[in-house]
Amino acid sequence: MIRLIKYISREFFSPFLMGLFGFVIFVSVQLLYELSEIIVRNKVGFDKLLLLIWYNLPYFVSMGIPVGVLFGIFWLMSRLSNDNEIIAIQTLGIPAKRLMIPFLIISILLSFFTFMLFDSIVPKSNYEAKQAMAKYIYQKPEAVISDNEFVDLGDNRYLFVKELDRENGTLYDILLYEVDYKKTTVFHAQKAKKYPDGWKMENGRSFRVDSNGFLEFDLSFKSLSLDLEKDVEEFLNFGKSANEMTSKELKEKIDTFSKLGSDVSGLIVSFQSKFANALAPLVISILGVSLSLFLNLKSKSWSVITTFLLVVLYQGSGAWLNALGKEKIINPVLSAWIPDILFGIVGILLFFLLDTEISFKITEPLKKIFVVLIALLIFPSISYSANVNIESNDFQIIDDILQFNQELKILYKDSIITAEKGSAVLNDDNTINSAELTGNVIYTHGESTIEASTMTINFEKDDSFFINSYTLQKYKDDKNEVEVKVWSEEIYKPLEDDYFISEKTKMTTCKDCITYYFKSRKVTIYPEKFLIARDVTLEFFGVPVLYLPFYFQSLNEDDNEPFSLKFDYENNKLTFLIGINYLFENESLLKLKYGMTNDFENSLTYQKFLFKYGIKVFDKYLYLYSNIENNINTELGFEYDIYDKDSYMRLTQDNKNTLMKFDLYIPELKTPYGNIKNIRSNVYWNENTLYYIKFLQAYTDAYQKKYKKSIISLSRLGVNLEYKNLNGFNIVEAWKEKNSRIEVKGKYGFYSKYSNLTGDLYYNLTSESSKVLNNQIDSKNKFEYDYTLNKFKLLDIDGKTGFETTSNFNHKRDFTENSKYSIGHTLFDFTLKPKIDMSWNILEFGNFVEFKKVFENSLTPSATDEVNYGDYIGYKLSFFENNFKNAARITRKYNFLKDGFDKISYLELKTDTSLNIFNFKNQLQTKTLFDTDIEIKPKTTEVKFKSELKPFYHTSEFTYKHNEEKPIEYILNKEKVLFNRNRLEIEYKIYPYEEEIEKILPELLSSYSFYIFGNKLIGKFNIKDDYNRFELYKNKFLEENSLFSMTFGGNYYRKENFLTASIGIESRDEKEFADMEFEYDIENEILDFKKFEIQKRIICWTFNIKADISFLPQFELKKFTLTFFINNLPNKNVAFSDDGFEFGLM
Repeated sequence: MIRLIKYISREFFSPFLMGLFGFVIFVSVQLLYELSEIIVRNKVGFDKLLLLIWYNLPYFVSMGIPVGVLFGIFWLMSRLSNDNEIIAIQTLGIPAKRLMIPFLIISILLSFFTFMLFDSIVPKSNYEAKQAMAKYIYQKPEAVISDNEFVDLGDNRYLFVKELDRENGTLYDILLYEVDYKKTTVFHAQKAKKYPDGWKMENGRSFRVDSNGFLEFDLSFKSLSLDLEKDVEEFLNFGKSANEMTSKELKEKIDTFSKLGSDVSGLIVSFQSKFANALAPLVISILGVSLSLFLNLKSKSWSVITTFLLVVLYQGSGAWLNALGKEKIINPVLSAWIPDILFGIVGILLFFLLDTEISFKITEPLKKIFVVLIALLIFPSISYSANVNIESNDFQIIDDILQFNQELKILYKDSIITAEKGSAVLNDDNTINSAELTGNVIYTHGESTIEASTMTINFEKDDSFFINSYTLQKYKDDKNEVEVKVWSEEIYKPLEDDYFISEKTKMTTCKDCITYYFKSRKVTIYPEKFLIARDVTLEFFGVPVLYLPFYFQSLNEDDNEPFSLKFDYENNKLTFLIGINYLFENESLLKLKYGMTNDFENSLTYQKFLFKYGIKVFDKYLYLYSNIENNINTELGFEYDIYDKDSYMRLTQDNKNTLMKFDLYIPELKTPYGNIKNIRSNVYWNENTLYYIKFLQAYTDAYQKKYKKSIISLSRLGVNLEYKNLNGFNIVEAWKEKNSRIEVKGKYGFYSKYSNLTGDLYYNLTSESSKVLNNQIDSKNKFEYDYTLNKFKLLDIDGKTGFETTSNFNHKRDFTENSKYSIGHTLFDFTLKPKIDMSWNILEFGNFVEFKKVFENSLTPSATDEVNYGDYIGYKLSFFENNFKNAARITRKYNFLKDGFDKISYLELKTDTSLNIFNFKNQLQTKTLFDTDIEIKPKTTEVKFKSELKPFYHTSEFTYKHNEEKPIEYILNKEKVLFNRNRLEIEYKIYPYEEEIEKILPELLSSYSFYIFGNKLIGKFNIKDDYNRFELYKNKFLEENSLFSMTFGGNYYRKENFLTASIGIESRDEKEFADMEFEYDIENEILDFKKFEIQKRIICWTFNIKADISFLPQFELKKFTLTFFINNLPNKNVAFSDDGFEFGLM
């Protein structure tokens, strides 16, 4: 027996180390893979990675010992069985069960070694590994929290620690600040300590102050949670996790925290796991030996696979059960031992079943089930075959024919086929060779569906054949989805390929009554890609009208459609355009475009060929680019898609102009703040000579960033920097001599509760060569602050005190010489305005002092230093339940620096009176400014009067100038009538000192919307230019439940006796309309139609007629065009005009 033990031990050692080494390599690579992004980002050295693996090695070895044991057992037992050494041992009188003894001795020794690792070396190495991870991988300092230093915890929180005890994991004398723009909260505690449910501060005080420094609350506490961010806590370097503590340290933690009433389920699981994991080699040994002898597996490959499955099952279930134990879903003590208990019971059960009759009865079936399970787990892709599945309720077998008499359904690979009846031919092994289906056959493959009267399927050749079939193909044009109906007498389709070939085919896009179709000898259809037809005849009402050798229609929304063909005839020129886009399996892309134009009038032919072959580089395509015109290679180079499919960066050699070219183009660059458009940069050179250079071109008209109420925006940004005909200049000289056009216009506004900061900026630069034509900047900035200091009540007087500040900084400069603003002009001032406002009963009064200091002013001469005192007094009266209200306020100012209190510098009177009589409401508002230079007298009065008697509304406004001969220039009046949804608005000005009615009321502007019996009329009618021009503007009539709307308008010029008019009718989808615009010179009897266009749909077709006609003094057809096209294919058209025929049917 001793020899057997020595022999097994010697043979076991090598595969054990192999399994252990393989596991360590696997988990090491997995660790580096998980950290790969951080390693590359922080440029971690190779020596630091080796150090990290070295610190993790004890933990990897302790977890890998059970793996090595299991692998060694299966490897050794399969070799002994394969070499018949087990039989030889049994012939010596040693039962097979005794093979368990050497493995038990080895596993017991390894269990003790594993426990020693787990309880001594692994905690220290895990701690060192965490240190190395923080220092070298994440590159964080060894102590995020240090003595007498502030630490940013995130979310505007800052922590200060006076003393740090790393051994006990305790923070002493701490301060925690939570800073917000509205408040500041401070926590002070004697100490803070980590508990299982988080950090807690003990014996402390908390208080909060608002933004003005006033105390909101002050409280004391014995214990309060301290929320630390995960990454801060992870690298504190004094709090040990369970994996970094010995069993003794864990036991002390459990006892301590249990007395404090904390949840210690996680610590209990970690404590029990140290012992359960230590016994893993013994449990695995019992199961491994028993299973090997029970199954008698001889293949070493199966040894590897079995080891992998059992290890995943053992360690995976252990991790899952430990998590349940930590959450107290199951008993924390039991959760760590369940895998050992289950695997141990299975191993012991199999051991006792060895060499019994039961083992022989279940061994062979168990082997088969085991092999099938392995195959399903490892090779799921070959666990099924492409069988034919037929479902039918009524069938019979006659010889080798399977007859279906009722509805049947066939499932084959990715295809579904239904039919009313059919038959199938069987092979000798009873598999289906072919089938023939009849009656309402429906075949579905992906998004493609074919209906037919008869279908034949050959399952061995994987092809099918349809007779009298119908299919519907769809594609999207610019706006809508278009359906193409295809009827075929015969269709051939490979079952595995997504295309089919139809013969004797008809196609149309008509939905109901079919008036046209394309009739083709042969059509190849690639669903959702394209279709191409050969020998095509266009028939209209069954009459052939046009023959085409080819017809192509894309069914793909993508611009990179596989194939495109276009044929056009216009202005005696015939043009063919062919495009090919092919994507190879390696994702490289080939693009070919060929165009040929025959100019019959001049007997000339033009050819153009574009070749692009691209490979993916950083998820974009890098192309080899070639352009050939009339068999001459005009351009050759490279092109790269830098942003989207329309953007490129191109380097080419222009053989036509003997130039090298670099071109950069981005039509629209989308950003979170707006879009920058038409970005271009070009450089053209010949040998060592620059020919043309565009440094940058770009513009945007809406570029802004918003945050709450604040905004920064550019309403215009345009840049164009270029130079032509450089004649040997280098880039530095070209930059100096460039033509520049830069325009920037923007504004900003930052708003808070008490303050505003706003401004505008405009910059314009225009230069040609070294001469600057315009270079100007204009900036206006304003800061305002309004704050209420205090509110008070004195006897019956309510009041408040506060102040306002205003500062302006405006600067304007023209950088060109000898201009008005060449030296730069600036206005910088500051205004402080303390104020007090009070009210008592009906009275309102207050005063203020305004200090204005102009620090610099070379921009606005009128802006000077001021010290103003101002006050106001007013009243508010209300009678008859607020039906009569009257209010007035007079405000005055004194300029101390100029006249002191001797003279009023500003005087203003405001009044507001309202009177309501039943439903008749009236309001009169005035604002009067007084002239105070010599004597106080009224200067101007602004008057606004409103009256309302529903549904009538009236407003009048005017300015009365007291010192002028004609004090009122005009009275602006607005009348409005609202009744249900009907609306009529009239605006007019009255000039009271004019004598003629045309001058008193020179224009009348009106807008309206009327609803009559469900019909709607909207528009405008205006009388302008002293009753000379009568205008109907944008009038539109919509009839209820009608698909059409009518628009009309016009102008009549009374003095010239001249009329212009327009009328139009349009359908809701805008595809049918009639538009006419004409001018009629009544006096000279000249009638011209400037626009005459009618478009009408007739079933599937659309006819469009355009004409330019003169009726008077004599009829003249100046221009005429007739176009007809298919409704859903507007690009496929035939047109006739006075220039001849035009075709566009490809």
